[in-house]
Amino acid sequence: MPPGLELLSSLCIPQEFSRYEKLDDAEIIQRLQRWKSDASQVLFELQTLLSQHDENLSLEDQVDIVASVVPFEGEDPWVVPKSREISMDILHRFHEPDVRLLKRILTHNVKPLFLSTPHPSLNLSTGRKLPRLAGGPMASQDYYEEQTWKEHPETASLVSFVVRNIRSEDYEDLWHLVIPSVMSLLDDYEARYKIKGVRIVSEMLQKVPKTLLKRTGIDGLILSSLNNCLGHLKDPESPELLRAAISANLSLILLTTEHGTTQQFDQLCALLGDGIIGTVWLYASDSFEVILATVEALPPLMKALDIGIARYLKALVPQLVHPLYPNSVRPTPVVLQKHSLIALVTVINECSPRIGGWKGTILDGVGRCWVALQDVDPSRNDDGACEELKELLRSTCKQLANACPSVIQE
Repeated sequence: MPPGLELLSSLCIPQEFSRYEKLDDAEIIQRLQRWKSDASQVLFELQTLLSQHDENLSLEDQVDIVASVVPFEGEDPWVVPKSREISMDILHRFHEPDVRLLKRILTHNVKPLFLSTPHPSLNLSTGRKLPRLAGGPMASQDYYEEQTWKEHPETASLVSFVVRNIRSEDYEDLWHLVIPSVMSLLDDYEARYKIKGVRIVSEMLQKVPKTLLKRTGIDGLILSSLNNCLGHLKDPESPELLRAAISANLSLILLTTEHGTTQQFDQLCALLGDGIIGTVWLYASDSFEVILATVEALPPLMKALDIGIARYLKALVPQLVHPLYPNSVRPTPVVLQKHSLIALVTVINECSPRIGGWKGTILDGVGRCWVALQDVDPSRNDDGACEELKELLRSTCKQLANACPSVIQE
């Protein structure tokens, strides 16, 4: 180890950051604030040290540096803008890390954290899905009792770094090392960890060979886990989780199934019908943020289903038109109205042969929303939101007229 690298020990993230949002001890909070400031200075010293030493670093030194610096490039509570800036500069030196470096991070920095609580659905030596839960029916309960990896706040950052940098051809070799930690995050009972897991899955789907996903059975395991995310509706992080999970779910389906097949159609229908309509809209209809998250995520999913969304018109059209109606008791936020119209236009375009039966419902909602906008004080500063909404209303009418000419004729 080159002289000076012993300062890396000062970058070990304090365990208290794992529950930072729930801390109420002023002394601990103050200590953590000082630590964040000190860590920024340590990163600066490391940056200076690395710029002054041109000699080649050993693989072990590279791993130690990367593993210590990676946690500071995100938006976590232990990160301040200055430390993020410095960490990104340091990591630029490792922008194309060797597979040996990634493997060592997984082997020495990630894998040991999950050994005490192995995922019950995985064969840890192969990265394959097990035919049944290891440990029997109570395995899941035991799995959540001792999660030592949560004592290390940097865990998800390390896994994310590795996944972002694995080349497609290297997944085969690293699969059994990377997938256990990914699934542990994705299947955790806390929404904040599930979000991290979903984001890592989204990153993984950009490069992982679909043949590897299917051969190991992990495609079905991830799909089931992503579908389960849609049932987490009461957490503060629920809207963020839903957006990420729906997007990742769609990406997984399109990657692992063939276009036009029954398998792809059934999985897309399960996401829209069982997940969004049958779960989120049914059990969280009173949550504006949750509904908005699903409406924002609808257009790509409906484009993938194409005319197949016809079977869901009875649920889709009323849900998307409802926010357009004036409500003096609980006014609908303009942002939900805008995204409802964007989704509604997608429905009209993708299902034009069947939309005629819903033209009256759509025009009624659009008309009422337009009339309500005429009563808005034109001097109100809304950053152009009302004008944008009016333009979307016009666009909706045009698309409806194109799909259903009888709208104009009548």
